[in-house]
Amino acid sequence: MSKDVVFKKGALPMLTPAAAEELAQAKLQEYINACNCQTMTDVGNVLMKICSVAGLMMCATVGQNEAVARLEGTAKHISSPKYAGPWKRETIQ
Repeated sequence: MSKDVVFKKGALPMLTPAAAEELAQAKLQEYINACNCQTMTDVGNVLMKICSVAGLMMCATVGQNEAVARLEGTAKHISSPKYAGPWKRETIQ
């Protein structure tokens, strides 16, 4: 990765999981809009790019074995029938 992670002494406590998820969703919406996606395929492609970059960043921070285990766990989680849809699709602002 191009930049080292710097932890600030005396920084605020880490976000709760719910707050982190809300922030991630907002930032992903900003990213998708910034990519000027024209189709659902475009959206899928730029989201896959985020997964790839996040995977490499996890390798750099927690090691390859842990990163792979986390991504495989996520893949197993989203393969559950409850995530098969149907999904509500809407334009994001």
